[in-house]
Amino acid sequence: MSWINHLYVIYQKLDAPGCEEVKHNILKAQIDGCNRGEIYFSVLQQLVHIKVEKAPVYELIKGEVENIIQYSREQYLN
Repeated sequence: MSWINHLYVIYQKLDAPGCEEVKHNILKAQIDGCNRGEIYFSVLQQLVHIKVEKAPVYELIKGEVENIIQYSREQYLN
């Protein structure tokens, strides 16, 4: 599964009450990127911010975030 598919699962999970701002911030990072690599790193940066600043929300999406990080290991470090 590609990282973008994991991102869509994250969006679905963030439809939960109290997660709207987090979802908006990730979506904004995705929209602000102008090419595939830049979008990926913008979204990844936002996810790291969520891990630090909004730990309860991060726990909700932790599995998908780890899959997105694994994608970067496979794509960019090989």
